[in-house]
Amino acid sequence: MSKTLKISLICILLVFSTGNQKTEGQTGKSSAVKLLPGYLIETKELSALLYKPDMVIVDARSSEKYQKAHIPNAVNIPKNLFRTPEDMEYKRINGFVIPPEKAAKVFGKAGIGVNSRVIVYDSITFPDASIILVLLRYYGHNNVQVLRGGYEKWISEGLSVTDKPTVVKKANFKAAPKPEMVATLEWILTNRKAITILDMRSFAEYIGTNPAENKRGGSIPGAINIEWTEFAGDSTVKSAEEIQKVLNKYGVTKNKEIVTYCNWGIGRSTYGFMVLKMLGFEKVRIYGGSMEDWSAKPELPMGDVKNIPADM
Repeated sequence: MSKTLKISLICILLVFSTGNQKTEGQTGKSSAVKLLPGYLIETKELSALLYKPDMVIVDARSSEKYQKAHIPNAVNIPKNLFRTPEDMEYKRINGFVIPPEKAAKVFGKAGIGVNSRVIVYDSITFPDASIILVLLRYYGHNNVQVLRGGYEKWISEGLSVTDKPTVVKKANFKAAPKPEMVATLEWILTNRKAITILDMRSFAEYIGTNPAENKRGGSIPGAINIEWTEFAGDSTVKSAEEIQKVLNKYGVTKNKEIVTYCNWGIGRSTYGFMVLKMLGFEKVRIYGGSMEDWSAKPELPMGDVKNIPADM
């Protein structure tokens, strides 16, 4: 082989190798996904913050579980506080859970003020902590995080608990709603062709074999069913890479505005909203009325086991 040919081959190989390295580097960079900071806190960090000034710890589990044992210095805000007849009427008209006056009362009573850092925890069996996080952010208080692993992880690490209720100093909570976080029924019907709707419930609820006490069983036609546990796994939330794989499987992208829903409009729908926000999705809303609202209107179509997916 001539010296000139050898040099030519070496040059070609160098160019090819450099191109491959560049492509691999670019691919790695573009495929990297991670959870945004400001949403989760680890047990070790929380254990060092329990009695810090302006720290408010919220137990989002039921009052019965709270009374048995809870993390020291925690206050209890269970979801049944948001299910009074007055709340239901407000949700029917306005499309979200509670009025500003109720938010100011509940959160102020819990000691949450403008300077408060709020940490919420639940049981990993149901995403109740997401309710508090979303309600606080909806009403203008962004300094709130969820404890990764919940009460179970706290207990498994041998950290202290108590059955003594926390003495709370009331605070002045100023509610400043963010309507762009909410999708009303009218908004969905107006924008239905331009949005992606995620049903965060079980498959049985989605196809209507489990009506879950709704007026009619089934789903919003055209909705994609991603049960919340596909994001959570056996903890509060899976890794960013695992969640992205789930979204890829169902073809969910940032190209369209996303609306999440469940039965009540709090719990699984707020969890879906929270996780998508963690992944950097900017255009996400919660259908506050959810299936409780949709199924009560006989003129609206339903997707069910005979008719999935259906065309709106």
